[in-house]
Amino acid sequence: MSARRYGGFDQADLPAAHRIRWWVAAVTAGLVAAGFAVVPYLPFFQGWTFVRDPKVASVITWTVLQTSVVVIAAVLTLYFIGRARLEAAAFRANQIDIRLFADERPEGSHDREIDSAVELTAAFKRILNDSRLYTPTPVPGVGGSYDFIQIVEHAGDAAEGWWKAATKLVRLAQPPAAFTVTGTVRPGNTTGRYQLILELVRVPRFAASPLVIEDENWPRVLHRAANAVAALVIPRSAYVRSNIHWAAWRGAKIPYELFDAYQRANHFITHRRYDEALAEYYRAVSLDPSNVYIRLEIAALQEQLDLHLDALATYDDVITVCSRGHPALARWWIGPDFARQPRHAGRGRAVALLIARYRHALVLGHGDSVAGSWWVRRTTAGAPGDARALRRAELRTALELRFRRYVELDVRVRPYAIPPEKRLELHRRVLKAPVEEIVVHEATPERLAEYNQRAAEMRSYLGALSQYEIERLIADYRRFGRRWRSSWHQLTNRALDLSLVWSVVRRAMADVEPVTGAVPVPQPAYPASRVRLADVCPDRRWPPDPRALDDTVEAAGPRKSWEECYNAASVYAVAMLEVGPRGERDLRDRARNPRLVGEARDEVARRAVRELYHAATISHSGRLPERRSWVMGEDPDLVALRGHELFRVFEMVTFSPDRAAPLRPQRAHVWEQVSYVRRLVGEIAACRAHFWRAKAADNGPDDRTLDRWRSADRDAFRKLAELATGKQDWYTRYQAICAFRAWSADSGYPGSIAGFPLYSEERLHAQLRGAAGRGRKTGLDADIVVREYVRLCDQRLDQLATDIAELTEQSPVTGFAACADLWTALSAWFDDDIADGSSAAERRERFRKLARP
Repeated sequence: MSARRYGGFDQADLPAAHRIRWWVAAVTAGLVAAGFAVVPYLPFFQGWTFVRDPKVASVITWTVLQTSVVVIAAVLTLYFIGRARLEAAAFRANQIDIRLFADERPEGSHDREIDSAVELTAAFKRILNDSRLYTPTPVPGVGGSYDFIQIVEHAGDAAEGWWKAATKLVRLAQPPAAFTVTGTVRPGNTTGRYQLILELVRVPRFAASPLVIEDENWPRVLHRAANAVAALVIPRSAYVRSNIHWAAWRGAKIPYELFDAYQRANHFITHRRYDEALAEYYRAVSLDPSNVYIRLEIAALQEQLDLHLDALATYDDVITVCSRGHPALARWWIGPDFARQPRHAGRGRAVALLIARYRHALVLGHGDSVAGSWWVRRTTAGAPGDARALRRAELRTALELRFRRYVELDVRVRPYAIPPEKRLELHRRVLKAPVEEIVVHEATPERLAEYNQRAAEMRSYLGALSQYEIERLIADYRRFGRRWRSSWHQLTNRALDLSLVWSVVRRAMADVEPVTGAVPVPQPAYPASRVRLADVCPDRRWPPDPRALDDTVEAAGPRKSWEECYNAASVYAVAMLEVGPRGERDLRDRARNPRLVGEARDEVARRAVRELYHAATISHSGRLPERRSWVMGEDPDLVALRGHELFRVFEMVTFSPDRAAPLRPQRAHVWEQVSYVRRLVGEIAACRAHFWRAKAADNGPDDRTLDRWRSADRDAFRKLAELATGKQDWYTRYQAICAFRAWSADSGYPGSIAGFPLYSEERLHAQLRGAAGRGRKTGLDADIVVREYVRLCDQRLDQLATDIAELTEQSPVTGFAACADLWTALSAWFDDDIADGSSAAERRERFRKLARP
């Protein structure tokens, strides 16, 4: 929908492309030329009176008039065709001519010798050519993207003679480049900064306002400049009509910082730098708060980072914004006061509404993860009131209020109906806010058992809500098929039907009686439910019967898309999970933990992998790398399947890794997170050590400079303490990364922050050797190794917070070499790739000895 509807916006710098009117003018001029050239020689025209007896002055004959009109009309036709092609090229906006940048830096300057204007122009072309537009997706981490800009090279312009004329004639048949970019390279306004001035001209004579881009390094300047050019081109192009992310900016001026933030976020996701990606997404949302598609990508990334409460709240926000214009949905979701909204308020957001409702229901289906973030049982003490705990407290209060829309539903597993007056009381009991977060080894057995039971109740309740939302979504989707026809390529009816089967299986797993293993018959989640418990568990016991499960999946019909095949695979994979939280054992008293074993387990795994093979076959090869991260390590439904031999064969056949694919442990994604935090601490310490080693060569800095350096050290220790206590909070990690960037730029440190590591069995065992030392047991199962390594990393971060607190209470270490040694020891403490055979405990002792004055 065009921004013109809302008013009060800045018009795009470039004018709209009027390709149709120029083609009409070209056709009209061509018809005039053809008419004057052909019609006078037709027989019927010769019999007309003014032709036989022309009343024309003697100085102007009919031949002169005819020839003049034909020539003028032909020339105008060629001109109009050229303009029409230019307007069409401007509308497509897929070709840009970039001229060599002018260089205004002083002759002989160091910067000019390192980065010449030719090199900067080539780098700018490459960056602009790599700009991409992205499409929304119902599965986290698998969004499609495509190039939308091509750089036009003028080969043959330097030729001479007939070859130059020939190349220009050949180029007339090619689509013209409607945009030309010229640039000027200049030194920045302050020392250590770089500046690029860009001018974008739309042929023949429309120019946008000059862009002045200045930053601390040339790569960042060029990236910002490329995104600024793309932001100027998009509002008047065809892409703003076809790409729903930017449809609301049609004809409006897109802030180039908005497009830059969005492009950087997707760049960081590609390199698994998720904390920085989230920060860039939030920067983009601050510039475009109503862009629900960016919010969808935030929620998907929160799911990938196991921030399920955050994802639930974000999806809830998207549905709230998109439901305006859908009176029935708004009346239920927001309240009766919001039912009377203009219908166009939800226009252009149908795809976002569909995906948000779908993912919201699936996050509810992962009720064990949500309940684990609600009724928190810490394995390590941490710090009271750390950033993540405060965020969880805010989300609990907000979600408890929002979930009151479900109070009228009687969907709990009860042998009797719940009276309406007691439903709110039960709602507040299950979704209690505020909740104290307990530490496992400090809590009494009774307290721990109470939290486990409350989490199990909440998981059962959320599973019922998940089934209700999916059934309601299916009913709405089929009732308003015409309105949501643009969403059919995202989710088909069959994909939704299979997700309903998934929710029924998930709900049955959440309702399992811990002692008997029986699954009680639940209250219907929705009138005339399409899938019942008896369809997947005929004997009303867990695990599901493989044959009944297969019949229910096949009843949905043949699968013809990635989403359909993947949902079918998820149904089978969930049946392989244990009934406890996150697919692990149930810790409640006398729990039997029934699960699939032997032939039945192998048969279900074979069917799940078969569906994954079908999904990979249907999907384009270019989309498989985008889906790999979610399938291989992040989707909680596939936790048990990843440990099966058939899944390893699937990974080897589909993705062809450079070495044998490992059997993945259930908590591989947790290992990735703790390894990421450990490396972040080590890099910060190495950066500060590099700083003090570099400053040791300085000749006696003054007291003011020395105070500034020691203040940076205190800030570094404070950041590390916050990182140690708030390791689960993405924003705390991002603040540490920002501080690392500043310190590394100040000291010239060559290292960088890497993204979340990919799981490697070899690396896992090597890091456990580095953390536990030579005396560790060997030959352990990967699940045990991951659990032990995560415990050691959490313990090490708690020790770091304690040691830093002691360090701040004593006299600071003096001497540049001593400071460098202290930071080097801290970096070595968190370096589990070290090959000296020492344990983390031994390296900690070295750090503590150096920390004593």
